[in-house]
Amino acid sequence: MVLNTALSSIYMVADLPILEELMGYFFIVGHRGAKGLEPENTLKSIRRALELDVDAVEVDVRVSKDDYPVVIHDETVDRTTNGEGSVAEMSLEELRKLDAGMGEKIPLFEEVLREVHGKAVLFVEFKVPEAVDPVLEKVDELNAWKSVLFISFHQEHLLKVKKYKEDAYIGLIYSKPSDGIVLAKKIGAIAVLPQYRLATEKAVAFAKRLKLMVVPWVVNDLETGRRLKSYGVSGLATDRPDLLIKLRDVV
Repeated sequence: MVLNTALSSIYMVADLPILEELMGYFFIVGHRGAKGLEPENTLKSIRRALELDVDAVEVDVRVSKDDYPVVIHDETVDRTTNGEGSVAEMSLEELRKLDAGMGEKIPLFEEVLREVHGKAVLFVEFKVPEAVDPVLEKVDELNAWKSVLFISFHQEHLLKVKKYKEDAYIGLIYSKPSDGIVLAKKIGAIAVLPQYRLATEKAVAFAKRLKLMVVPWVVNDLETGRRLKSYGVSGLATDRPDLLIKLRDVV
């Protein structure tokens, strides 16, 4: 792995990937682990992404009725589990009884953080504002600040992160044409994460002039990946790291 080789001396000191070092390399982010290969946002999916040697893993975080941060994308459990109902209206015990696919459970954020820690950078997407504080507390307990990027569509979530820890890394996600790049810079983000169709050559160049990483999502085919890489994007978020990983090691 190119990044691991380049960072070997840093690992010896810190024993974990350093987010800032991604800025010098083209990198691959496993979207919800390896969503195209395993049940999304499960430990099985995350482990598969790590086995495929991704540079970073992205997960989504919500909060249970009893205030536990859990890793799940949707507002309800209906699509990704064998249950029904709102995540926010279910206790952790109720959520953990569900099958999230292939016998997997909905993981606690802490489980995911510890699984990824020391192996890859973690991109944490806040789906609700209530998830921010409990997630930050877990990151602080593990002192994993330098290897976590906190991301959201909502600047309010990201400003809350900055209020908690001024030098935490944040990234702004957007899916519609907007002033996302300018806004990201204004709020102190180090990255923008546009829907891949918005990552035009002009937009990428503008973001890079502002010293922002550009990580489009979700790219699952090599043709699109090659085109975006030629534009100079920093990395790609993909459901299929088994395919897109090939682009990382090709100059």
